[in-house]
Amino acid sequence: MNGIDMILSVVENPTRRRILMALVREPHYPLQLSKELGISQQAVVKNLDILERSGLVESQKESSDKGPYKTVYRPASEFTLTIDMRNGMFRTTLSEPEGHMAVQDIYDMGLEAVRENLSEIDRQINEFDKLREMMIERRNIVISSFMNSSVVSELDYFGRSMLYCMLNSPGLDVERVSQEMGVREDRMARVLDDIENKCRDARKEDEK
Repeated sequence: MNGIDMILSVVENPTRRRILMALVREPHYPLQLSKELGISQQAVVKNLDILERSGLVESQKESSDKGPYKTVYRPASEFTLTIDMRNGMFRTTLSEPEGHMAVQDIYDMGLEAVRENLSEIDRQINEFDKLREMMIERRNIVISSFMNSSVVSELDYFGRSMLYCMLNSPGLDVERVSQEMGVREDRMARVLDDIENKCRDARKEDEK
């Protein structure tokens, strides 16, 4: 099971999502989580074990002034999981930060200045999301237009499937796509040549 499958199987549970929301704020021990989330400590420990085995959280024993050692849990990884499901497009993307940006003396700014700084960051994130939506829509229009063209309508099921893979993975060459589809490269090359020839003939017809 790859990283995306594992993450989806873990975070589909609402209790585990609530636990993660608490842990990204600050480290917690099971009793704290039980009180904060209003669920039994047994259920908390069970879900923490799943999260730890998946690599999303980690635990550490810490001393306590009020009694025995406590097991404290904190996040063990950072990532962004994006799922795009559109007409003609289904893609999951898992990305991890390459490093942390240094922010020095942030406390000197004061609460309101920090909130203003965060507001500007959120504004830029929203602008990026809007741009991303526009580019995805543009991408879908390009793919859909080509897939619905008269040239493609003449292809059989294999030809359409192969073309769809080629269009959705423009950075991959024929060899790589053939490996992912489990199809001989020469067979794919013949289909591609046929598509190119049909496109060339269609352009000539339009020019008349």
